[in-house]
Amino acid sequence: MKPPRLCMNCCWLLGASSLKLAFGFAPSRARCAATAATAPLTTITTKAMATSGGDANDEKPTTLSIAILGGGVAGLSCASRLLSQHKQSYSSSPSSELEVTLFDTGRLRPGGRCSSRLPGDVPPVVKNRSSGKSPIKNDNRRACDDEGSSKDGNNGEQALRVPENIRRALDGATSSSRSEHSSRVPIVTAMGPVDHAAQVLSVPKMGDSFGEFENQLQEWLEEGVVESFPQDSVCELLSESENVSKLQPLKGEMYYGRGGMGNIPIAMREDCLSFNNFGDNYTGQSFRILQDVWVSPSNGVKYIGDKDNANLEELQWELRAGKKSLGKYHRLVIAHNGKCADRIMSRTPAKAFHSLLRTRFAPYVPQSGGREMTLNSIYSLVFAVKRDKSGPLGEGGSGGGVNSIADALSKLSSFQNGGIYTVMIKNEPNLRLLSSNTLKHHHKQNQNSNSDIEVYTLLSSPNFGKKFKGPQENLPPELVEKVSMKMFDSLERSLKIEQGSVVESVVDLRLQLWGAGVPVNTWKSSSISTDINGKDGFVYDAEHGVGACGDWILDPSIAGAWESARRLASWMLDGECE
Repeated sequence: MKPPRLCMNCCWLLGASSLKLAFGFAPSRARCAATAATAPLTTITTKAMATSGGDANDEKPTTLSIAILGGGVAGLSCASRLLSQHKQSYSSSPSSELEVTLFDTGRLRPGGRCSSRLPGDVPPVVKNRSSGKSPIKNDNRRACDDEGSSKDGNNGEQALRVPENIRRALDGATSSSRSEHSSRVPIVTAMGPVDHAAQVLSVPKMGDSFGEFENQLQEWLEEGVVESFPQDSVCELLSESENVSKLQPLKGEMYYGRGGMGNIPIAMREDCLSFNNFGDNYTGQSFRILQDVWVSPSNGVKYIGDKDNANLEELQWELRAGKKSLGKYHRLVIAHNGKCADRIMSRTPAKAFHSLLRTRFAPYVPQSGGREMTLNSIYSLVFAVKRDKSGPLGEGGSGGGVNSIADALSKLSSFQNGGIYTVMIKNEPNLRLLSSNTLKHHHKQNQNSNSDIEVYTLLSSPNFGKKFKGPQENLPPELVEKVSMKMFDSLERSLKIEQGSVVESVVDLRLQLWGAGVPVNTWKSSSISTDINGKDGFVYDAEHGVGACGDWILDPSIAGAWESARRLASWMLDGECE
């Protein structure tokens, strides 16, 4: 009988005449996890070594090369565990060396959804804006846009009146609207770090599953990579009545990246680079990270192994960016989700593996959890408001005045004198979160100016993101106007403040769509009731030498992405099996 090619805790067996799914998706935050593999990755030996007949002491170490697609928390965590675990084994048995190459689409630095914009960051320049043509032509990144984009510009609604200050702020509000002749320095990033995606870091309550992550979090605290939110500075905004809102502090330990959430993946990258030692300090590992590299979803991943007689000692995968080869590798790790991951693997012989990557975009899933990975879409609106220094003393930043947002929050927060850093919005269906980058990251103000600037991040709800979804790499200007104004209007409604009071103080903004925002569901195996043993939470196809990790498999959080990747890496090197 042909041996099983892929084993998901005995739920998927391809040696049989048919393939059956014995498990489905579990609603987000449930105890979950897809999992496991059939065979360990043993030490790689070459044919030359096997037939040389020479002295074993004369044999040169062979090399295991692993490519990781995705430079977010999952990709970096996987690389770190591979390198550190291999270093431990190499010291006692230096028979094989390890090369890890990580490919990231980020133009400036790694991070994915755990990233920040920093002072000095310049958006990509669009050269053909004046021609009236689409600013992005034949860009492979468009292949990952969701076809479910809203095509009806107004959805039957009346056109919004856009004030002049908003129109000025919208000039360059997205990468696709910044012309090559634009010299305006974005105010939203000139003041200091800005978090435009992930905002809060915490440890999921799932038994002992995240003990290692708690240790890592403590290490980051000691190193100054993250810091704790002040007590009562993270709140929920609720409706007490139709015209009255209520702030309620959230309990529990919560953290954020010091100097930006993006400092977390930067610290992880530096950890990986520390394994690049030479000479007497060489320990058998090497790491490289390639930024701004887009592996094409249509032809960027090619299986080059023997389809009829798989030999994991040989190179299995070749990666390409356009016509350029990015190298050949023994193993491949998919450390990002979404439509691109789906399409990247669709033309490979790893069909069972690919079936787990199939994606749909929706703000919710059925009660059963559904049959596919489901991702929501979220708009991120980063905006700067001006605050008059001559105004009354307030909570915001380092200046003395207040803006309408800070004033409204201050009136609702008699329990908090140090300022409200982050608000989980529960009283407005279009919104989910408001966060002050100025308070979190201690933005410096111009002491010679009559006003201060406070920079906020406003995240939409998944339903809003779905309703007004556009091509995320090329949002049309009219859609940017509409989404920005509707989000401002929703914020004023949520805070129960005068209509237009936020809009009139806006001096700059930038809108971004996270088309593949947060997993709405995660894999759950029908043959495992707990993930505490650490042998699940990832997917690995032993026949083709390809694995996947991320928050969509274990838990929709930074911790989930980090832990899923560690488990996959450990399995790939040790081959732990039930």
